[in-house]
Amino acid sequence: MTVGERIKKIRNKLGMSQVDFADKINVSKQTLYKYENNIITNIPSDKIEAAAQLGNVSPAYLMGWNDEPIEMQYSTLSSHNSESLSRYAEYLYLAERQLVTDRNSDKYIDFIIASKINRLNSTGRKEALKRITELTKISWYTDIDDMKTNAAQARTDIDVPEETDTSDDDIMNDKDF
Repeated sequence: MTVGERIKKIRNKLGMSQVDFADKINVSKQTLYKYENNIITNIPSDKIEAAAQLGNVSPAYLMGWNDEPIEMQYSTLSSHNSESLSRYAEYLYLAERQLVTDRNSDKYIDFIIASKINRLNSTGRKEALKRITELTKISWYTDIDDMKTNAAQARTDIDVPEETDTSDDDIMNDKDF
């Protein structure tokens, strides 16, 4: 894999456009295109370092001197086998660099909500919990799997003589049901 292909791989992993990535490493979109397509192969070291830092890999990885990317700051979180923990590390990395956008925010929505709640004081947290609890009671906002069927149950608080309780038979014998 070439240096340009590694840069493109990092950019795609971050979900960034060529324009956004180019701005972050301080080159034009056209120059980034030339890097990624191996038209320019003698990439200045400051651009390699900027792209490596943005991609959370070592410059040696970008240059092809190491086969595997060496994750720097969040490697201890990413090394766990938990997908959620890995996503959280990815979110922290992107959030720190202000790269969480409308385009990729759905993937990190749980962490975005948690970070906003952490900014609240005790009273605000209690209010947030109250509102979240209210939202979970509205079927529009909940997953179908989470909804419970509310079936009618026979009343147990009163005595109903067996001969007058025909509710089961009525339903079972209804040909339109």
